[in-house]
Amino acid sequence: MKLCTLHTTDQFMEMMSDPFTKPFLADNPDVTQMDIADSSLIKETQAAGGPTPSVKRRMLSYMLCAADAGADVILVTCTSVNSVTKTVRDMVPIPVISVEEPVAELAVAKGKTIGILSSLATSAEPVKATILEKAAAAGKEVDVRIQVADGAFEALTSGNRPLHDDKVREALAKLVKEVDVVVFAQMSMALVEHPEYDVPVLKFGRVCYDAAKAAVTK
Repeated sequence: MKLCTLHTTDQFMEMMSDPFTKPFLADNPDVTQMDIADSSLIKETQAAGGPTPSVKRRMLSYMLCAADAGADVILVTCTSVNSVTKTVRDMVPIPVISVEEPVAELAVAKGKTIGILSSLATSAEPVKATILEKAAAAGKEVDVRIQVADGAFEALTSGNRPLHDDKVREALAKLVKEVDVVVFAQMSMALVEHPEYDVPVLKFGRVCYDAAKAAVTK
């Protein structure tokens, strides 16, 4: 099986490789992996307040190229463009998974009041939409609350991970007081260390890779 991870910033390749991709591949010797990254995708999405038609066309092109390159499944690692993923994947001949979908299912199973913590405003609403979709499919009513760690993503992309992590921890400390479960809205937040709380804090990571493999092998 060949997995393609599709990124909207080349920084995600480095952020994901050592903590997530390499351990997954070590545990799954039957899987090979390739990356496709285009940093202009997130910049254009941020500037427009959401994915543009141009972003949609480029993402579809990359997905088709991945299939042509022999990929069996695509994991899209950016939640800001998940509406595009859901729209175009029916046009792609292999499974395409948005990184938040497996975690959204877990969140719906674990609580009724679900908090989304995002380092980027354009990611929060797409993740909320997926949680509501999963809740509707499960026949469950949920209350979703959003908290944005303002400036965290900008700190990260400028090379200041300590400031990014501090902003995420500060926002998390507020959000856990209001909800049953928290979902981190970006893969780039998954490595933030924080205190243990009474409510689950769900992050994108191994569960997303496992879901991608399951989409092929089920």
